[in-house]
Formats: sequence, structure tokens, C-alpha cells
Amino acid sequence: MEHLAVLGACDLPTFRRVGLQAVRFDIETRRLSVSAHIGVEFAKGSGVLRGGIFAPLLDDVMTGAAILALGPETGARLITQSLDYFASAEPGVFAADAWMMSAGSHHCLMRAELRAPSGEIAALAHGVVARDPDGEGS
Repeated sequence: MEHLAVLGACDLPTFRRVGLQAVRFDIETRRLSVSAHIGVEFAKGSGVLRGGIFAPLLDDVMTGAAILALGPETGARLITQSLDYFASAEPGVFAADAWMMSAGSHHCLMRAELRAPSGEIAALAHGVVARDPDGEGS
């Protein structure tokens, strides 16, 4: 659990906005698992969630996994993200996992998945996290 405490000191806005809760981090697989309650305020009039909330959520989960794997001093920040939507979902508790696929000296390749309350995959993402130890990036 000491690894998860590191995330509390980081500026990951979605963690606060949708109540993301870090569940576990596996240091060997560099995999972060979180749960998030996405409420009706993010839903369309039909009651189905707008997919746009998935992008910042998965951004924070991938960035969080990189921070936990590399350390907060690396200044990890997501610089690209590709997101595929698979299923519409209603508000509720979602599960997200992100893991580092490879790490270079300046960039890391990340993957993430988001599961709807039904257990169905709602979205998959991949992204590149840059290491910015001086905090000079945007």
C-alpha cells in the first residue's frame, strides 16, 4: 500500500473529480488497478455516459501507473493517447487497469482498459508517457 500513497501527492485531477480509488499496484507487472464511481452528471439525457469522461480517467490511470513504476521524481506526464470505445455504459462503479508495456530513457509505452459496472470492456487506451524530471513540460 505504500506505493499507492504516492498517488495522493500527485496532481492527477480525475482522481478527485470522479473519486478514483487506487486498489492495488503490482510492482513486478507495473500494473495499477483503480475503481471509480462515474455519476449521472457525466451522462447524456438518455442516461448513458458520455465517452469523453473516459479519456481523462484513463490518462490519470496510465500516468499514475508510470509514476508508481518510475517514481514521482520522473515527472511522468501523458503526451499521446489513443482511445477506442467498445460499449456504452450507465453511471456506476467502473474498474480501470493500466500497465507499462515498455520503458525507455525518455518515454514509456502504456496500455489501459476500463470496465463498465457490468464487467464489459467500455474502452481501451494506449499512450506514451514522457519522463520530465525537471517539470518543464506542459
